Amino acid sequence: MHAYIVRRLLAMIPMFFIMTGVLFIILDKLPGGPVQEALARIRGSDGGGGGGSGRNVSMSTEEIAKLRAELEKQYGLDKPVIVRYLNWVKSIVILDFGDSITTRQPAMDTIVSRFPVSLGFGIPGFFLTYLICVPLGVAKALKDGGKFDIISSVGLFIVYSIPPLVISIVMLLVFCTDRVLPSGAIFPLGGFRSDNFSEMSFFGQIGDYIYHMFLPVCASLIGGFTVTTLLMKNSLLEVIRSDYVRTARAKGLGENFIIYKHALRNAILPLMVGIGGFLSTFVAGSVIIEAVFGLPGMGLLFLEAITARDYNVFMGVQVLISLSIMFGQLFSDMAYVIVDPRIDFN
Repeated sequence: MHAYIVRRLLAMIPMFFIMTGVLFIILDKLPGGPVQEALARIRGSDGGGGGGSGRNVSMSTEEIAKLRAELEKQYGLDKPVIVRYLNWVKSIVILDFGDSITTRQPAMDTIVSRFPVSLGFGIPGFFLTYLICVPLGVAKALKDGGKFDIISSVGLFIVYSIPPLVISIVMLLVFCTDRVLPSGAIFPLGGFRSDNFSEMSFFGQIGDYIYHMFLPVCASLIGGFTVTTLLMKNSLLEVIRSDYVRTARAKGLGENFIIYKHALRNAILPLMVGIGGFLSTFVAGSVIIEAVFGLPGMGLLFLEAITARDYNVFMGVQVLISLSIMFGQLFSDMAYVIVDPRIDFN
């Protein structure tokens, strides 16, 4: 196991360079960018709405070329893309992602300030998904073909067919406005904490945070319910029909002992594959949920960075996503061993 982990960690190094290098080159070829944005502001092409003068500045071709060259040198874009990528790698080793083009603040500070918000509904969503879906899948497997199984399956597939954007908007309209419920809004319309959050007691802050994050967590849960529950059900059904379970029953062992002591541990193995994927959810958050509920998390930051061509922030987020994907896969393999010690990585 230790040798396997070392090999995987070493394999992450070239994989990291491939993932970030390809993305860096793609970003270099995309239209727009800091130079074009700066030229647009200087020439006043924003019509006065983006900090320009509100009038078009007449510039000759030579002046534009000279200004472009100065801006490219200022942003470090006058060097070949490979050289810029290697310089970028040297900087991120010391966690220096450069400055945000939009805020002029260190990109790392911007990312760190958004990180706790995504964790706020990512971690609860992860644990609640397994705490709800595993028992529900077990119950459906034990009552396969019964009324409970059929009714729950219909409900799960109805929820699964609704896009997360629609679910989030419906929750917002029903529980955060006075248009549907006669009692009015139950939850806040947006944000992740109240204005007087700093003045609250410790338990008051916990309650306020849960109050604001309840609907976003529910919205993030619903999308993964169906797949996880049915995967648990089908896996347990397959294990129950195996030879060793029939042998255990022939020996006179109790049904609950067979199911929860022997079958469940083997049936839960396929769910270990998805554990690592949740790490990227913790880091990246959800663009849709954060945008609808007004949560300043990593998902919304990712969207804002790519829209504004803020490459330093965008690449900083991508570094965290890439690392979370690779470490998540390693964590999934380790979880396999915890659940089933018979697995041999040799």
